[in-house]
Amino acid sequence: MQPRVLIICERTAERDTIRVLVGTMGCQWVLASDIEEALALLGRERTSAALLELSSAISDPAKMDQGIRELLVRFPGRVIVLTDDARNPMITELASRYSIPFVQRDRLAVDLWPCLESMVYPQLGIRRITKVARLVLDTFLQPLPAGMRYVQPDTRQLVYEAPALTADISFERASNSVRTTLTGQIMRTNEPQIPLNGVPVVLKSRKGPLGLKMTNEAGEFSFEFQNEKSITLEIEVSPNDWVLIISPPLDSARRGEGQPTIDSVNADSSKLQRKKRRLA
Repeated sequence: MQPRVLIICERTAERDTIRVLVGTMGCQWVLASDIEEALALLGRERTSAALLELSSAISDPAKMDQGIRELLVRFPGRVIVLTDDARNPMITELASRYSIPFVQRDRLAVDLWPCLESMVYPQLGIRRITKVARLVLDTFLQPLPAGMRYVQPDTRQLVYEAPALTADISFERASNSVRTTLTGQIMRTNEPQIPLNGVPVVLKSRKGPLGLKMTNEAGEFSFEFQNEKSITLEIEVSPNDWVLIISPPLDSARRGEGQPTIDSVNADSSKLQRKKRRLA
């Protein structure tokens, strides 16, 4: 059975971002705009943890304090506070008094995963795995034209196919850089003329999410991240319908290393001709 997470957040756009991140962990979710609505839902919905948004301005501190205590009774050790200002004295005092972990909104994709994971998955050995896209093209594996030297060894293009979509992804890393740029575009497999815009794309490393982007009107997205050995992308093509993209190893030798160039081919040819003349 999939764990269910209660998301208590007033702002719709913020709730959608959190919902996507929770969904990448294989969790279902229940949405509430405030603590009163959340407590009412708890009588009907069985949930594993709660994510509570706290704004910098709390209109009724006493009511908020009572609501948090009720949540902690229902979810002992399984409440996370989401805030845009971790240094706000009132929020800091609440988090300290009840030992509640808090996550800043601008670091949701990085910090929410490990914090929530320890709460909802300590007893579970299986996570939801959805459709896995198939790699059909890797430019690092394509042969070079005869007599040509590859002049852009730091750009790699990958194409993936799944029943619902086709993904065209490019990795680029400048020489001596520790940052990698990923750009991509997704299209419907059967109806490529209909754009997949507004689709959430989650970038992950082995340690958890690195970022979340929404595709633009052309189905495009981009990320920049610290160099990783490999990454995955999770794309929600429709509610609860995810496609997983797994990259090949990104720290392997760059294209062109170990491959003959036109200079080395000419040098080998000259050596062979000299050897033939000596034998003659």
